[in-house]
Amino acid sequence: MIPEPGTILLLALFGGVVAVDGTSLGQFMLSRPVVAATLAGWIAGSPEHGALLGLFLEAFHLTVLPVGAARYPEGGPAAVAAAGAYAGTSHSYSALLVVLIFALVWERVAGASIERVRHLNVRLCPPPGATSVDPDRLERLHLLAVGLDFVRGAALATAGTLLFGWILHEGFFLLPQGTVARLALGAVLAGSIGAAIRLFGKVRLPLLAAGAATGVLALVLLG
Repeated sequence: MIPEPGTILLLALFGGVVAVDGTSLGQFMLSRPVVAATLAGWIAGSPEHGALLGLFLEAFHLTVLPVGAARYPEGGPAAVAAAGAYAGTSHSYSALLVVLIFALVWERVAGASIERVRHLNVRLCPPPGATSVDPDRLERLHLLAVGLDFVRGAALATAGTLLFGWILHEGFFLLPQGTVARLALGAVLAGSIGAAIRLFGKVRLPLLAAGAATGVLALVLLG
C-alpha cells in the first residue's frame, strides 16, 4: 500500500542514489534489484519481503549489462518503488505477483527515461569543435548531469511507489489466488534463471549451482 509521507521521502532519496549508482557515480551495486529492493523494504519496514521481491527482479536482470549506449530496462528505481509499496501489503503470493508484473513494466519506463537524459547530456557537453574548455565549467556540467540523474531516479521511485500502492489499495485487477499465484511465480523465476544460464558457460555452472545451493540453505535456516 501507499507508505507514510516520511517513508516516501526516504524512498525517493534512495531511488536517486540507486539511479546514479547504475552508471553515473560509484557503481557500488546498490542498483542491483536484489540490493535495492532489500534496502527499500528495510526503509518501508519489511526488509525480508523486499529481499524476496528483489530475488525475482534480479533473475530478470542477470542478462542486463548497462554499458555504453545500450538500451535496457532499469531495475534499480523500479525495485525501490515496488518494494516500498509491497511492504505495506499482506505479503501474499498474489500481491507479490502483481507487484512483480508492474515493476517489470516500470523498468521499461525507467529505461526510456535514461535515453531522454542521455540526449540532454549531449546538449550539456561542449560543442565538438571547441578548441578550449574551461575546466571549472566542465566540472559544473558534469555535476549537473549527475544531479539530473539523481532527480530522475527520485522521481521514478516516488511516482512508482505511489502508483503501485494505489493499484494495490484499489485492487484494479483480478488476483490469481493461492496455488495459482505460487505456480506462476515459480514459472517466472525458473524461466528467467534458465534464460540467464547461458551467460555462465559450462565451466562456471558448478559455481552457479554452489551459489544457488548456498542461497537455498540460507533461506531454509533463516526461515
